[in-house]
Amino acid sequence: MRVSAVSLAILASATLYAQPAPFQRGDLVRVKPAANGSGVTTPLVLRVVAVPGDRIRIDDATLYVNDVPVSGFSREFLTRVAQAPERTPQVVPAGHCFVMGEQRTNQDISEYWGQHAELRLERAR
Repeated sequence: MRVSAVSLAILASATLYAQPAPFQRGDLVRVKPAANGSGVTTPLVLRVVAVPGDRIRIDDATLYVNDVPVSGFSREFLTRVAQAPERTPQVVPAGHCFVMGEQRTNQDISEYWGQHAELRLERAR
């Protein structure tokens, strides 16, 4: 069977455009449930704080991505993130994003942070 160059170009184009656009810092996402129902899920809308290759460090109660301080989260939340360094990668691996979310309503506080495969994330609507 002979495949022409035109057929290959169309196939490559369709495959390229079928891929979702990569996430960027600041995108709002949710963690999709795993196919088998296991793993972390959260109803919180989370913000992509770091993308593949980004360097993360925590100094006191300040989170830095590529040496730029991250804003938009309470000092108390960032202090708790700093107290659990094992949950924060130093460099975000390929195919993953580091996400954070904080919601404060009345006396209820919900917060989440962690690294997830891009395939487990969906854009929040």
